[in-house]
Amino acid sequence: MIAFLQNSWLAILLTVVIAYLLGSISFAIIVTKLFSKQDIRDFGSGNAGATNVLRSQGKLPALLTTLGDLGKSILSVLIGGWLLTVIQMMPFSGWESYRPLMYDPDNLELVGRYLAGFFCIIGHMYPLFFGFRGGKGVMTTLGMTLLLDWRAALLLLAVFAVIVLCTRMVSLGSIIAAIGLPVATWFFRTYVDHQQWQTVAFCTVAVSAISLIVIFKHRSNIVRIFKGTENKI
Repeated sequence: MIAFLQNSWLAILLTVVIAYLLGSISFAIIVTKLFSKQDIRDFGSGNAGATNVLRSQGKLPALLTTLGDLGKSILSVLIGGWLLTVIQMMPFSGWESYRPLMYDPDNLELVGRYLAGFFCIIGHMYPLFFGFRGGKGVMTTLGMTLLLDWRAALLLLAVFAVIVLCTRMVSLGSIIAAIGLPVATWFFRTYVDHQQWQTVAFCTVAVSAISLIVIFKHRSNIVRIFKGTENKI
């Protein structure tokens, strides 16, 4: 671990900063200002996300917001995987003595992708450019999962769609999907991919941390769901 940090600190730092800054580009706020010259956080639930944009601005702004949030997450994940793999292998002075201790390139890429996805989501929730008041991270989590495990992403997207169709509550679908993300990740990597337990454990723990943050951001929605006052589409 010490050797890994000594070799990879620059890649880790760049990954964290780039992913956070990309996540801080709030498309809900930008698109709403372009269409109505107002701040989406002054409408509806006050959340800077696609659902609130749909309710208050319409389908086209919501679509643009969704594509933007998915895109920045996907780009962050790709950059993170590339940085951890490429910079780790660059012949900087003094690094050669640590070569035998380096992780496998595939594992390095996996670490970089999860790290980037996590900080892109943090940036989306607490955007530097917009007073640290952002969205709840659902679309950015989906974008990350599409690259890291498309099977889990599609399964949870189907679960989300069924719940929303039955209850008309996007928040409930998002919460259930967040709960199911670690389970789906563990299942596919263990029983379909037959990966080593270390890899399975890392991926499961990483998405569990993300799921907990997404659920935490929905805490007010959870209260309204139990009270029967949650907004519906």
